Amino acid sequence: MKILDVAEFFSSRGGGVRSYLEELVRQGSRRGHEVVVVAPGPRDEEVALEQGRIVRVAGPPMPYDPTYHALLRLGAVRAIIRREAPDVLQASAPYTAALVVAGERTVPLRTFVYHSDQISTYAAPLLDRLRPRAVARALEGALFAWPRALSRRFDATIAPGTFIAEQLSAHGCERVHRVTFGVRRESFDPSRADPALRRSLLGRFADEPSAVLLLVACRLAVEKRVALVIDAARELAARRPVALAILGDGPERARLERRAAALPQVSFLGFAKDRATYAALLASADVFVHGGAAETFGFVLGEALCSGLPLVVPAAGAAMDFVSPGAAETYPARAPAAEVAAAIERVLQRPRGERAAAARAAGERLPASDEHFDALFALYADLLARGQAEGRAARRPPPPPHP
Repeated sequence: MKILDVAEFFSSRGGGVRSYLEELVRQGSRRGHEVVVVAPGPRDEEVALEQGRIVRVAGPPMPYDPTYHALLRLGAVRAIIRREAPDVLQASAPYTAALVVAGERTVPLRTFVYHSDQISTYAAPLLDRLRPRAVARALEGALFAWPRALSRRFDATIAPGTFIAEQLSAHGCERVHRVTFGVRRESFDPSRADPALRRSLLGRFADEPSAVLLLVACRLAVEKRVALVIDAARELAARRPVALAILGDGPERARLERRAAALPQVSFLGFAKDRATYAALLASADVFVHGGAAETFGFVLGEALCSGLPLVVPAAGAAMDFVSPGAAETYPARAPAAEVAAAIERVLQRPRGERAAAARAAGERLPASDEHFDALFALYADLLARGQAEGRAARRPPPPPHP
């Protein structure tokens, strides 16, 4: 099977969508499939990855985050699709990528992978403040007209987890298939904790038995709401020794550094240089605190659980797919920092060994990355076979009339 993905959110810095698509290429290669990813970039470029390729189409940098580029040369993308002649053509973004893929009617199977919940990210915070609530619900329904329209033009819409599958179905999207994303569980484990790394991040509190290390890991952008986590750490620091480690980079970094300047101990780490360092960070912290209220999956949340790191997450979006007793605490999606701090305190009330064991057990229940891709490729094979059968049936001549 040959799969071609058209992406838009493909940062030169990294990120969840890019990591997933590169893993799609690798996992497909190991199963005998050829996977080609077409994504905007700073220049026209083609890079081999195992048995597949990443094809970059030059586009201008995005104003807010110039590590992303706009997919504007749709003619070039269409030419690549027709040259490659894939069996499966999938869109990984709801804008120009989806329009291009939806228009390629000669491809046997067209799918839309719901990587980004733009409505919950940008519209929901405004709608939450709107009264009466009936008006807000009506406007939300109107906004979902676009995903509904897209779903009618694709053979399948792939939802990465339970929350998104239910959300799309509730708003009338058609042919929604839940193929839960997976975690590379073998890469994350409590045994990867690094005491020296932990001491360095605790800094002035390294010799305090009651010191707590909070970890944030995400792109430093407005929608990730890292400012809320910083404010919660400040609330907590008034009551106990707290160190905050922020893993990631992005357009909000300078503003967040200024906001965090008053914290007694904070580290801005940028992106981890390798997977081993990243795994050690997860295993060495006490609580993973997440601000984003509009996740479609949240790989880092699953990786934290596999590392024995309990979560504090908003009660919204796909973060809720990772919540289980003893392994996570929640706070209302629009809560102030004091309520986030209270959720962190609830985690810390349990003995460290108990909460780490609960988190690890929750991580073990998540699908593995291999299981996700097995399910995805099996679904595509089934849909292709069904499409071929329906095509044969449509071409079959009618039976002769009865004598």
